[in-house]
Formats: sequence, structure tokens, C-alpha cells
Amino acid sequence: MRHVLVLGDQLTSDHGPLADADPATTVVLTVESVELIRATRAHVQKAALFFGALRRFSRDLASRGFRVDHHRTADSFASAIAEHLRRWPGATLELMRPADRGVAAGLTLAARRAGGDLRVLPNPLRLVPDEVFDAYARGRERWRMEAFYRRVRAREGWLMDPEDPTKPLGGVWNLDRENRRVPPAGTRFPPPPSFAPDELMREVLDDVERLFPDHPGRLRPFGWPTSRAEALAALDDFVDHRLPAFGPYEDAMVGGERVLHHSQLSVPLNLGLLHPREVVEAVVRGFHEGDGRVPLASAEGFVRQVLGWREFVYHVDRTRGPALEAANALEHDAPVPDAFWTGRTRMACLADAWQGLHERGWNHHIERLMLFGNLALTLGTDPRALTAWFTAHYVDALDWVMVPNVMGMSQYADDGGFTSKPYVSGGAYIDRMSDHCRHCPFEPGRRTGADACPFTVGYWDFVDRHQARFERHPRMAMIVRSWRARPEAERSAVRARAAELRAGLP
Repeated sequence: MRHVLVLGDQLTSDHGPLADADPATTVVLTVESVELIRATRAHVQKAALFFGALRRFSRDLASRGFRVDHHRTADSFASAIAEHLRRWPGATLELMRPADRGVAAGLTLAARRAGGDLRVLPNPLRLVPDEVFDAYARGRERWRMEAFYRRVRAREGWLMDPEDPTKPLGGVWNLDRENRRVPPAGTRFPPPPSFAPDELMREVLDDVERLFPDHPGRLRPFGWPTSRAEALAALDDFVDHRLPAFGPYEDAMVGGERVLHHSQLSVPLNLGLLHPREVVEAVVRGFHEGDGRVPLASAEGFVRQVLGWREFVYHVDRTRGPALEAANALEHDAPVPDAFWTGRTRMACLADAWQGLHERGWNHHIERLMLFGNLALTLGTDPRALTAWFTAHYVDALDWVMVPNVMGMSQYADDGGFTSKPYVSGGAYIDRMSDHCRHCPFEPGRRTGADACPFTVGYWDFVDRHQARFERHPRMAMIVRSWRARPEAERSAVRARAAELRAGLP
């Protein structure tokens, strides 16, 4: 008998050790780990998502003839592995290589303590093999996603010029400049798909409600995809209804709108219910077969998110994760703001984004980066504490996702190891990319005073506190000079107001 351990982010039988498995001779071990959810104090929708997807996957395998040892709401992986090996003494568990660092070592130790062993197999849930990224990174001290993206996109042949496959379609690799529009007032957005809980999911929701009563978030309604069929339906729905306008508005924020034209496909992707290749190919196919309905900027912008950032940050974590996890180049040590936990703030943009996070455990990337991340950076928040906050609150959060995205991209903790400048801005950016400021008591253009926008105050205080670091930085030096040219009275007032904001956001 083969014994295969399947983790909650590896829910596929099309790839990996189950792809060639004979149901008659394969035992599959799946574990709903209560310990893991409690250790991170995960959002209740995240707990329901992982438990539900695992339970559904296990049931589907059993219906196909596999012998499934599913541990419903188990204490821990260690206890489940020990129980499994009491039933099958001396067995060797096969495991697809976990995406998160350190997981394989812990599971191996648990198996050996229980009298068995664990064999780690390759993980095929990636688009870019290790050796391809390592060839790009070799000899480079600072990595940049754009250079990596161009290399791997040309390698795959996606959105390339058919007459010269070395050149991008349309002659431009990156169409970001076309993707910074704000929807006109009154724009109606296509509703994202929502999957009503069946009996299995209703049992999961009841379990989560009982086990994690003090965890953050609202549990119901719940509508995330938890099966392969639902994940494919979500992919089709995005390509058909939201991909055409995805590009122009991918950086926009609209009050009360949680999804706009975003895909939310990070959720089934990070469960293993979708493979990144089939997602990118569906988008590329939608562009080529859409009779002009899908602009190149929309297709390219989405391909860059998956083939570019998603693959890039995975390999950043794989190769630099331990150092990145411990980094704190800016020496920030402030706690995560109370408003991030409670949502109690008069800041219109933050309150709106927090409400969406509370309801569903999800925000789109600009709300994550330029609201929560930007504000935390300007307030001097400890990047490790902020990473833990993100990991707990987002349904698509895994360690390999959050360590590079929060520590490196958002908080600049590695001093720009793979980002060209800090992702920091004042209220003018929020005003330009959203409709929040027109409903907010704070003025985006003001730096001082009680009605000054906390983003603007924080931005200039950040420049003040780190001016020595950035005075020769190619993208920050001019801003430092501008700050130093301001009257001392104004600079002192900004510092004083920033100190008040660090004590508590209004």
C-alpha cells in the first residue's frame, strides 16, 4: 500500500503523488489541524475554507475508491500522523514538497517519532522550476520581478509577437500605465461568484463556530470555492465577466465595492484546486479568442500577477526566506495599530477596507499594499508583527506568500532586496485612486493639524525619520530634498502629529 499525506494547499489529484496513484492500493491521509488554526489565530472564514476544502477533497477521493484516513478537526498533524501509523505500523508517508519552508522537516520528525517515515516528492504546482529562477538570480545581489517576468514569459511564449517570439505582443512588456484608472461614479460591477454551502459546508461552519469563537472575522455568509468544480467555475466566471475591465481598474478602490473586476483566484490557487498554468492559459486564450473584448492591458496585467509576482515571491521565499523573515532594516518596532484589529477609525478608506476584510477575509492587492501596508510602514510598525497579522486575517495567506509580500515588498524590511523603493505614499495617492477621500473628515493635501490625512502626515514623517538612508536613493533623493527645504516649524508639527498617530489612529 502507498500512503500519501496531502496538505491543505495541495488539493489535487491531477498533479503530484496522486496523479498516478491506484485507488485500490493507496491510502490518503488528510488532516484538519485545529492546532495550526489556533497558532495563527486565523480568520474564521480562513479556517472554514481550509477545513471545508480538505473535507470535500477527502470525500471526493473516497467516492473514487481511495482509502481515505481523514482526521476531522484533529488536534494536530503530529497526533494525526501518530494515529495513522498505529493503524499502519512502519509505513512511509509520501508528501508533495510543501510550499512553506520548514513544514517537511516537522512532519518528517512526527512520522519518525511514530515509528514510520516520510518521503518528500517534487511539487509540480509551480510554473517556474527552481533551476530557472536560480539561473536568473545567480550573481545578482538585488532581484527585480520585471526582469524575471520578461525572461519567463518569453520562455513560455505567452502574449509574445507571433512574427518575432523574442518580443512582447504590442511591443511593450509592461502595460501598467494603462491600468491606473478609476471607475466613473455609478459604475456597476459584475458580482463575483458565490458558492452556497451544502450540507458538508454547513457542518464545517458549525465546527468552526464551535472551535474558534474568539477568532477574528465574520463566518457567515460563506461563499468561497472549496472544490475543483467550484474553482473551475470561478475561473470561467472571471474570464467571461471581469477580465475585460480588470486591467484599467486593477489599482482602483471604490467605497463599498469589495471585488471590482479582480479575480479572487488566489484562493483556489493557494489551495491547489487550480494550477497556475491553467489559469494563465485561460486568460491568454480569453484574450486571443475574445474578438477584441479583452484588452491586451487586462490580459498582460493578470499574467504578470500570476507568472510574475506569484512565481517570483515563491522563489524569493524559497531562497531568501529565513533571512527575510528576520529582517528589519528600518528598525521599526511599533505594534500593529489597534484599528487593524477592531476597524474603529474615522479614516474612510481604512474603515471600508477593514469591513471587507472582516466580512470575507479578503481585500484586493491595492487595499493590502497601499492602505494597510502603507499605513503600517509610515507608522513604523514591526514588520514581523504585521506579517503575522496579515497571515491571520487573509484567507489566501500562506507563509511563502506573506513573508516576501509583507516583509520585503510592503515593509522594505530587507532594504530593497527585490523592490526598487518603499511602497509608501501620502493621501494624494488614495485620493487619486479612490472615491474614499470625498467621504472622509481628513484632508489628503494637509500635512499638519487635526484634519490632516494620516497617510500624508505619516508619509512625510517616514521621510523625516529615514532621510539619511534615502538621501542618495535614485527614487527618493528628490523627496528628501523637498522635505529638508520645508520650514522647521512645519517639520516639527508633522513630527508631533505623527507621534500622536502612532499612539492611536483617529
